[in-house]
Amino acid sequence: MKIFNKEENKDSKEDTRAEAENSEAQNSGSSAEEVNKVRENPEKASASSEVENGHEARCQEEKQVLMDNYYRLAADFDNFRKRTARQMEENRKAVLEQVLLDFLEVTDNFDRAIKSAKTAEDMSSIVSGIEQLSRQFFSILEKYGLEKIESEKDSEFDPHRHEAVQHIETSEVPDNTIVEVYKTGYALNSKVIRPAMVSVARNLDEAEK
Repeated sequence: MKIFNKEENKDSKEDTRAEAENSEAQNSGSSAEEVNKVRENPEKASASSEVENGHEARCQEEKQVLMDNYYRLAADFDNFRKRTARQMEENRKAVLEQVLLDFLEVTDNFDRAIKSAKTAEDMSSIVSGIEQLSRQFFSILEKYGLEKIESEKDSEFDPHRHEAVQHIETSEVPDNTIVEVYKTGYALNSKVIRPAMVSVARNLDEAEK
């Protein structure tokens, strides 16, 4: 049987208590030391706060600069849109003015032709004058890109350039051939703006095949 020594037990308890007190004192000393450091160096704590405030201020400044740039670009684009619209309208008016000036020449010639026709005794001269006016009129249209669509009689029907208003059953001409032209078609800069109105042959023999 092991016999405990009371004095040894007492010394052990005292040692444990002393270690605990020493550890507590060390922790307390460490905390106190940190507090003392902050108290001793208030400039460092203030500098850290100033750095954070400075960073936030720079962010706000950059945000304001970006917003100013955005509003300036939006205003510039709106001005550009309005300026472009005005310029397009001015160009349209200028082109229209030039077209009307060109046709005023034809109008003057019409007036002279009418006065001449009232006193003319030769109908052939009147017809010649009208033909000349027609050529002058269409030359102005051609100047602005207008052209007649080829739609001669006995030529092949083209659904992209011709409009069939009537089908004529006949075996005298091949199927799908233009028989008669009722109205001339026109294209503006190669775009069909009015197809030619024509009648088209329908060959019964070809249809049965």
